[in-house]
Amino acid sequence: MPSWLITGANRGIGYSTVEALLQDDSNFVIATSRNASAPSLVALSARYPKTLRVIELDIESPTSIEKAVIASTPLLPSGLDYLINNAAKNPQPSTKFEDLDLDVFGYEMQLSTVIPLRVSRAFLPLVKKSEMKKIIFVSSVLASFETTFVMVNQMNAYSVGKASLNMLTRKWGASLKYDGVTTAAIHPGWTKTELSDCLTDWISTYAPQIPRLTTDEAAACLIKTSEALALEKTGLFWNFDGSNLAW
Repeated sequence: MPSWLITGANRGIGYSTVEALLQDDSNFVIATSRNASAPSLVALSARYPKTLRVIELDIESPTSIEKAVIASTPLLPSGLDYLINNAAKNPQPSTKFEDLDLDVFGYEMQLSTVIPLRVSRAFLPLVKKSEMKKIIFVSSVLASFETTFVMVNQMNAYSVGKASLNMLTRKWGASLKYDGVTTAAIHPGWTKTELSDCLTDWISTYAPQIPRLTTDEAAACLIKTSEALALEKTGLFWNFDGSNLAW
């Protein structure tokens, strides 16, 4: 029974990923959220009492991370096959670099890079214990150097944070490979979420060919790409369609 743990699972892509995984009763899913009593997760728990557990996890709190690992460990006797670092925020979506609140920018960098590292290090012993051994970082095409130049002043801070996350995937992945752990940065597509709404006007004007996915479509792509990952291709940057993106 493959095991999955998803951060930020109470809404958006995280919630849709949990819901999609539960359609296959061979999966065991741990959905984590700062609010473990979120109505969406409570309803899912009632529908899938055997294959879903909801655990409180505030990714910004080291104490909460530690408690989540303790709560997850007895549920995962064979380890954690898939760790999906999904939780994200976008507090300065269209702010010029000249105008960024640098304290908030520092917080975004922590959220995009330091916090996923902290979460992944905490769960790493469980990942190493599993059969699949995969750590997934949900990234963005906005972190690609080939893409962001033309998108002037669109999600500036977010792009820098995700580019740092990609380097974490690349550098740490080279080391974790020796432990049999596969890492990946995955762009789930431009998705209909509150976080990406700020791009609607720009894309409709300058890049109307870019499809906007539903959260269900993005979740399906995220799962498919995660399941197809192989150790010999660890540390790469993947598009939602299963192709590789340029760094």
